[in-house]
Amino acid sequence: MNEYETEEQQVEALKKWWKENGTSIMAGLLIGVSALFGYRYYDDQNNIHAVQASDMYMQVMQSAALKTIDDKTININNALINDFSDTPYAALSSLVLAKAEYEKGNIDLAVTQLELAVKHASDDVIKQIASLRLVRVYIEQKNYAAALAILKSKHDAVYDAQYEELKGDVYNATGETAQARMAYDKAISLQGLSAGKWLRLKRENLGSDLDVSLGVDLKADANLRIDIA
Repeated sequence: MNEYETEEQQVEALKKWWKENGTSIMAGLLIGVSALFGYRYYDDQNNIHAVQASDMYMQVMQSAALKTIDDKTININNALINDFSDTPYAALSSLVLAKAEYEKGNIDLAVTQLELAVKHASDDVIKQIASLRLVRVYIEQKNYAAALAILKSKHDAVYDAQYEELKGDVYNATGETAQARMAYDKAISLQGLSAGKWLRLKRENLGSDLDVSLGVDLKADANLRIDIA
Protein backbone atom coordinates (compact mmCIF):
# COMPACT_ATOMS: atom_id res chain seq x y z
CA MET A 1 0.00 0.00 0.00
CA ASN A 2 2.79 2.36 0.90
CA GLU A 3 4.46 1.58 -2.44
CA TYR A 4 1.23 2.28 -4.32
CA GLU A 5 0.79 5.58 -2.55
CA THR A 6 4.39 6.50 -3.41
CA GLU A 7 3.89 5.75 -7.12
CA GLU A 8 0.61 7.64 -7.07
CA GLN A 9 2.34 10.59 -5.50
CA GLN A 10 5.08 10.41 -8.16
CA VAL A 11 2.48 10.42 -10.93
CA GLU A 12 0.70 13.38 -9.40
CA ALA A 13 4.01 15.21 -9.01
CA LEU A 14 4.88 14.49 -12.64
CA LYS A 15 1.49 15.75 -13.81
CA LYS A 16 1.93 18.92 -11.77
CA TRP A 17 5.47 19.46 -13.10
CA TRP A 18 4.35 18.92 -16.70
CA LYS A 19 1.45 21.34 -16.24
CA GLU A 20 3.85 23.98 -14.99
CA ASN A 21 6.68 23.36 -17.48
CA GLY A 22 5.19 21.58 -20.46
CA THR A 23 4.42 24.74 -22.43
CA SER A 24 7.96 26.08 -22.16
CA ILE A 25 9.44 22.69 -23.09
CA MET A 26 7.26 22.43 -26.19
CA ALA A 27 8.14 25.98 -27.11
CA GLY A 28 11.84 25.18 -26.76
CA LEU A 29 11.50 22.09 -28.91
CA LEU A 30 9.61 24.05 -31.55
CA ILE A 31 12.31 26.74 -31.62
CA GLY A 32 15.04 24.12 -31.86
CA VAL A 33 13.35 22.26 -34.71
CA SER A 34 12.60 25.53 -36.52
CA ALA A 35 16.23 26.63 -36.17
CA LEU A 36 17.44 23.30 -37.55
CA PHE A 37 15.16 23.42 -40.56
CA GLY A 38 15.90 27.12 -41.00
CA TYR A 39 19.63 26.44 -41.13
CA ARG A 40 19.14 23.62 -43.60
CA TYR A 41 16.97 25.86 -45.77
CA TYR A 42 19.57 28.63 -45.60
CA ASP A 43 22.33 26.17 -46.47
CA ASP A 44 20.32 24.76 -49.37
CA GLN A 45 19.59 28.25 -50.68
CA ASN A 46 23.27 29.14 -50.51
CA ASN A 47 24.13 26.01 -52.46
CA ILE A 48 21.52 26.83 -55.10
CA HIS A 49 22.86 30.40 -55.27
CA ALA A 50 26.43 29.18 -55.80
CA VAL A 51 25.38 26.63 -58.43
CA GLN A 52 23.49 29.31 -60.36
CA ALA A 53 26.54 31.58 -60.29
CA SER A 54 28.77 28.72 -61.43
CA ASP A 55 26.48 27.93 -64.37
CA MET A 56 26.45 31.58 -65.44
CA TYR A 57 30.23 31.78 -65.18
CA MET A 58 30.59 28.69 -67.36
CA GLN A 59 28.46 30.39 -70.02
CA VAL A 60 30.80 33.37 -70.00
CA MET A 61 33.80 31.04 -70.19
CA GLN A 62 32.31 29.20 -73.15
CA SER A 63 31.56 32.44 -75.01
CA ALA A 64 35.11 33.65 -74.44
CA ALA A 65 36.60 30.34 -75.59
CA LEU A 66 34.50 30.38 -78.75
CA LYS A 67 35.11 34.11 -79.23
CA THR A 68 31.37 34.71 -79.35
CA ILE A 69 31.07 37.34 -76.65
CA ASP A 70 27.90 39.31 -77.33
CA ASP A 71 25.31 41.37 -75.46
CA LYS A 72 23.93 38.22 -73.83
CA THR A 73 27.37 37.41 -72.42
CA ILE A 74 27.77 40.95 -71.11
CA ASN A 75 24.33 40.77 -69.49
CA ILE A 76 25.27 37.52 -67.77
CA ASN A 77 28.44 39.13 -66.46
CA ASN A 78 26.46 42.13 -65.22
CA ALA A 79 24.00 39.81 -63.48
CA LEU A 80 26.87 38.04 -61.75
CA ILE A 81 28.22 41.36 -60.52
CA ASN A 82 24.85 42.67 -59.39
CA ASP A 83 23.36 39.54 -57.85
CA PHE A 84 26.22 37.12 -57.18
CA SER A 85 29.09 39.32 -56.00
CA ASP A 86 29.17 37.26 -52.79
CA THR A 87 30.54 34.37 -54.86
CA PRO A 88 33.97 34.21 -56.57
CA TYR A 89 32.30 33.83 -59.96
CA ALA A 90 31.49 37.54 -60.38
CA ALA A 91 35.16 38.57 -60.31
CA LEU A 92 36.27 35.50 -62.27
CA SER A 93 33.79 36.33 -65.02
CA SER A 94 35.17 39.86 -65.28
CA LEU A 95 38.71 38.47 -65.48
CA VAL A 96 37.67 36.25 -68.39
CA LEU A 97 36.09 39.16 -70.25
CA ALA A 98 39.09 41.40 -69.50
CA LYS A 99 41.44 38.88 -71.11
CA ALA A 100 39.16 38.53 -74.14
CA GLU A 101 38.89 42.29 -74.62
CA TYR A 102 42.63 42.78 -74.18
CA GLU A 103 43.41 40.16 -76.80
CA LYS A 104 41.07 41.96 -79.20
CA GLY A 105 42.93 45.22 -78.56
CA ASN A 106 40.07 46.78 -76.59
CA ILE A 107 42.30 48.02 -73.79
CA ASP A 108 39.78 50.40 -72.24
CA LEU A 109 37.15 47.66 -72.02
CA ALA A 110 39.75 45.33 -70.50
CA VAL A 111 40.49 47.96 -67.85
CA THR A 112 36.78 48.33 -67.07
CA GLN A 113 36.43 44.59 -66.50
CA LEU A 114 39.59 44.41 -64.40
CA GLU A 115 38.38 47.27 -62.23
CA LEU A 116 35.09 45.40 -61.73
CA ALA A 117 37.01 42.26 -60.82
CA VAL A 118 39.03 44.12 -58.19
CA LYS A 119 35.96 45.83 -56.77
CA HIS A 120 33.78 42.74 -56.54
CA ALA A 121 36.33 40.05 -55.70
CA SER A 122 35.06 38.09 -52.70
CA ASP A 123 38.34 36.20 -52.45
CA ASP A 124 41.70 37.80 -51.55
CA VAL A 125 43.65 35.71 -54.07
CA ILE A 126 41.35 36.68 -56.94
CA LYS A 127 41.56 40.32 -55.87
CA GLN A 128 45.37 40.24 -55.87
CA ILE A 129 45.47 38.62 -59.30
CA ALA A 130 43.04 41.16 -60.71
CA SER A 131 44.97 44.04 -59.12
CA LEU A 132 48.29 42.95 -60.61
CA ARG A 133 46.78 42.52 -64.07
CA LEU A 134 45.14 45.92 -63.79
CA VAL A 135 48.45 47.55 -62.87
CA ARG A 136 50.13 46.05 -65.94
CA VAL A 137 47.43 47.42 -68.22
CA TYR A 138 47.53 50.82 -66.49
CA ILE A 139 51.26 50.93 -67.21
CA GLU A 140 50.62 50.10 -70.84
CA GLN A 141 48.10 52.96 -70.91
CA LYS A 142 50.70 55.22 -69.26
CA ASN A 143 48.26 55.72 -66.40
CA TYR A 144 51.09 55.68 -63.90
CA ALA A 145 49.28 57.44 -61.07
CA ALA A 146 46.54 54.80 -61.02
CA ALA A 147 49.13 52.04 -61.19
CA LEU A 148 51.10 53.43 -58.24
CA ALA A 149 47.94 53.89 -56.20
CA ILE A 150 47.39 50.12 -56.36
CA LEU A 151 51.06 49.28 -55.88
CA LYS A 152 51.22 51.34 -52.70
CA SER A 153 48.10 49.74 -51.26
CA LYS A 154 48.06 47.00 -48.64
CA HIS A 155 48.59 43.49 -50.01
CA ASP A 156 49.69 40.04 -48.95
CA ALA A 157 53.44 39.67 -48.45
CA VAL A 158 53.57 36.78 -50.91
CA TYR A 159 53.07 39.32 -53.71
CA ASP A 160 55.81 41.71 -52.57
CA ALA A 161 58.26 40.77 -55.33
CA GLN A 162 55.68 41.31 -58.07
CA TYR A 163 54.63 44.64 -56.57
CA GLU A 164 58.25 45.83 -56.36
CA GLU A 165 58.98 44.83 -59.95
CA LEU A 166 55.92 46.73 -61.19
CA LYS A 167 56.92 49.74 -59.10
CA GLY A 168 60.26 49.57 -60.88
CA ASP A 169 58.45 49.55 -64.23
CA VAL A 170 56.45 52.64 -63.27
CA TYR A 171 59.45 54.57 -61.93
CA ASN A 172 61.52 53.60 -64.94
CA ALA A 173 58.79 54.82 -67.30
CA THR A 174 58.48 58.13 -65.46
CA GLY A 175 62.25 58.73 -65.42
CA GLU A 176 62.69 58.15 -61.68
CA THR A 177 65.75 55.98 -62.20
CA ALA A 178 67.02 55.82 -58.63
CA GLN A 179 63.65 54.65 -57.35
CA ALA A 180 63.38 52.18 -60.19
CA ARG A 181 66.75 50.67 -59.26
CA MET A 182 65.68 50.32 -55.65
CA ALA A 183 62.39 48.66 -56.58
CA TYR A 184 64.05 46.22 -58.99
CA ASP A 185 66.74 45.41 -56.41
CA LYS A 186 64.05 44.64 -53.85
CA ALA A 187 62.23 42.42 -56.33
CA ILE A 188 65.42 40.52 -57.17
CA SER A 189 66.30 40.16 -53.50
CA LEU A 190 62.83 38.82 -52.67
CA GLN A 191 62.89 36.33 -55.52
CA GLY A 192 66.45 35.23 -54.94
CA LEU A 193 67.71 32.58 -57.35
CA SER A 194 64.27 32.35 -58.94
CA ALA A 195 64.44 35.96 -60.18
CA GLY A 196 63.71 35.96 -63.89
CA LYS A 197 66.07 37.01 -66.66
CA TRP A 198 63.73 39.76 -67.83
CA LEU A 199 63.67 41.35 -64.35
CA ARG A 200 67.46 41.16 -64.15
CA LEU A 201 67.81 42.68 -67.60
CA LYS A 202 65.54 45.60 -66.69
CA ARG A 203 67.69 46.23 -63.62
CA GLU A 204 70.97 45.90 -65.53
CA ASN A 205 69.80 48.41 -68.14
CA LEU A 206 69.57 51.05 -65.43
CA GLY A 207 73.27 50.58 -64.61
CA SER A 208 75.11 51.21 -61.33
CA ASP A 209 75.45 48.95 -58.32
CA LEU A 210 74.03 45.74 -59.79
CA ASP A 211 75.30 42.85 -57.71
CA VAL A 212 77.53 40.80 -60.00
CA SER A 213 76.61 37.69 -58.02
CA LEU A 214 73.25 37.90 -59.74
CA GLY A 215 74.80 37.72 -63.19
CA VAL A 216 73.09 35.46 -65.75
CA ASP A 217 72.61 35.33 -69.47
CA LEU A 218 70.51 38.46 -69.92
CA LYS A 219 69.39 37.95 -73.50
CA ALA A 220 65.65 38.50 -73.57
CA ASP A 221 62.89 38.92 -76.06
CA ALA A 222 62.64 42.63 -76.81
CA ASN A 223 59.10 42.20 -78.05
CA LEU A 224 57.61 40.91 -74.80
CA ARG A 225 53.96 41.74 -74.41
CA ILE A 226 52.18 41.80 -71.09
CA ASP A 227 50.18 38.75 -70.16
CA ILE A 228 46.95 39.24 -68.26
CA ALA A 229 45.90 35.61 -68.60
